Amino acid sequence: MIKRVIVIGLLIMITFLANGCWDRRELESLGLVQALGLDLGPDQKGVTVTTMIAIPSELGGEEGGGAGGKPGVFLISMDAPSIYEAFNLINTTVNREITLIQNRLLIIGEELARHGANKWIDNLIRYREMRRTLLLFVCKGTAAEILHVQPQLENKPSEYVNALVALSRRTGMYPTVTLNDFLKHYEAFAQENYLPLLDKYQRKEGPETPPAENQAQSGGGGSESGTEGASPEKKPQKQDDVRFIGSAIFKKDRMVGTFDIYETQILLLLNDEFKEAMLTVEDPLKKGNYVVFKLLATAPGEIQYRRQKKVDQFSVQLKLEADLLSIQSQIDYTQPKLEKFLGRVIAGEIKNRVEKAIKKAQQEYNSDVFGFGKKVRRTFITSGDYEKYYWPGKFKDAQVNVDVKVDLRRVGVQFQPPENR
Repeated sequence: MIKRVIVIGLLIMITFLANGCWDRRELESLGLVQALGLDLGPDQKGVTVTTMIAIPSELGGEEGGGAGGKPGVFLISMDAPSIYEAFNLINTTVNREITLIQNRLLIIGEELARHGANKWIDNLIRYREMRRTLLLFVCKGTAAEILHVQPQLENKPSEYVNALVALSRRTGMYPTVTLNDFLKHYEAFAQENYLPLLDKYQRKEGPETPPAENQAQSGGGGSESGTEGASPEKKPQKQDDVRFIGSAIFKKDRMVGTFDIYETQILLLLNDEFKEAMLTVEDPLKKGNYVVFKLLATAPGEIQYRRQKKVDQFSVQLKLEADLLSIQSQIDYTQPKLEKFLGRVIAGEIKNRVEKAIKKAQQEYNSDVFGFGKKVRRTFITSGDYEKYYWPGKFKDAQVNVDVKVDLRRVGVQFQPPENR
């Protein structure tokens, strides 16, 4: 009897305690942010926050737009002293509570990146809705301009940029960096940060339409000159679009410069993030012609470090493979001697690019984006000793020797060049 009373009492208590999700938020009351942009505020004070908010009723419509060709998102920007205050100001004009639970992109304007991005990123990582798997970008100009671009193949820029990111492993021309990656590099004190760099450009749509010929004869009652009823000459329309142009290089929390797409390929190669890319070198036996090949990183590069006479010395060894795609000169490089010769030429070109990229990082930016500091840190017993050594101040004077080997593995589906008969 006593047990029954206790059980009934517990059930009554549970009934009062389990009264549903007290902090629940209905989906219909939320404004789902798909992408977030940060720019330096007016007069270089505060921050300008741009949010791309989904319009549920317009999503899932026809390709290239929402239902009836309308965009599936809308954008709103606010100037404020802090990001959270900007969110509150946005909610004074948006009738739904904005939320970052679906946000996948964070785009930082170049001016803000050069003034220091970490204090703003620190604001965001304390926010419970901010996911560390979101992708980070820096853009030329302002993030608001990039987010206002309407791509042709997707109904919102966030989807368009995500699709470009998926292609990065096929081109090697821009990195893929998450918020978590950015924070790890910043806190490790052994490698500087780099982020993919976006820019806006104008794409021409369609060829120019020449004036119609013989419209006087086909006009049917037109004037003798044929100008009446003639359609005017149409010029190609210019459409704004977004593209990757390389990577932004950081020193501590500030952007200090850029790598172009080819220097970024080397950056990824030395960080073991390079998979494959199509490259072109001038034909060594017939100038003015080019050899096109696919470069493959089938094994991680080896970096050895030693400190001799107070000089940091690194030895970089890269073993790569190449598949021939095109030989404009029609020279038969499938012959064993020529094949090895071409492999050495390709290796020399890659070595030259690696040395130039490292030299640029040392002399122009003094920013170790290649991760050499990781090798240095392992030679110290404690992190305190490593911090006293202050590797960021010694990177520019380090000696780096590069050795590259390239093996030609495949020559395409046609073994020998076609012959003229």
